[in-house]
Amino acid sequence: MQTIDHPPMTWRDDQKIAWPMKKLGHAQLGAAEGAMLYYIARDWVSGRHPLLELGSFLGGSASLTGAGLMANPDWDGTTRLHCFDIFEAKFGDMAEFIRTRIDPDFREGEDFQHLFEAQTAEVAPAIEIHKGDFAQARWDGGAVDLVFVDIAKTAELNRVVLERFLPALRPGPGLLVNQDFHNADNPWIHCSLGHLIDYFELMEPRADDSILLRLRESIPAHALAEAGRWEDLDPTDALARVDRLLSLFREGGHDTRYIELVRARLLIRSGDAGGALALVDEALERFGPGDPKEHFFWLRRCRAVQQEAA
Repeated sequence: MQTIDHPPMTWRDDQKIAWPMKKLGHAQLGAAEGAMLYYIARDWVSGRHPLLELGSFLGGSASLTGAGLMANPDWDGTTRLHCFDIFEAKFGDMAEFIRTRIDPDFREGEDFQHLFEAQTAEVAPAIEIHKGDFAQARWDGGAVDLVFVDIAKTAELNRVVLERFLPALRPGPGLLVNQDFHNADNPWIHCSLGHLIDYFELMEPRADDSILLRLRESIPAHALAEAGRWEDLDPTDALARVDRLLSLFREGGHDTRYIELVRARLLIRSGDAGGALALVDEALERFGPGDPKEHFFWLRRCRAVQQEAA
């Protein structure tokens, strides 16, 4: 298919805009993906359609997306960045992260919306907060230019993204960023994208943990529903979906190491722990330990898969 023209990928050469966010330390976000969000909002989107952030945590990504939107010459001055989060530290390592980086007295389950608002204060005119359980969330605000996903931590939440939010993405200019793509912990994400990849154009294969895709054409509801299957997805079908992503990345000469870890997790799920260990060993031999600046979590993620297979 014909490649769609696009603005410069400024974030590949200039990540200074994200340095203050990284220095502050109040975000689980890399400088490359943070800068990418800024330049997307400044140069790539229309400035007149909504942008959706699904999973906002402490506001690192929203602060940069909002700053880019406000610098967009076509921004109309209204609240275009819609941030969805429960804003309560009930999941994963949220509370520990806040205790370590911000408030040593912060408690499990405590509300952290005030921390988000503090980090995004300068871009508050661009932001509308949607607080609540994302499993119950919906979008009825019309067509959008960007869906940024950092909330698909379970297969159920991934289905919410696919079925209730992704249909709003505008074909042609619409952009999808998934912040967990280069992380093997959530393989349902890769199975979904592998099933849907023909609807997208790969724009940025890797900015830290993120991937950037542009929507070519509208996705039928039945395809989105099928993409969200996980619990009853046949292991062979799951592997085939991930193999489609591997083929796309290999054809483009892109780094496949993290997708290979996803494939290893699927092998474990199918009962082939030996095959998973062999795949990780092969990846380690091929890619080595990795540059710690570019692949900070590489070895840690390899060890996690090996431990799961053992």
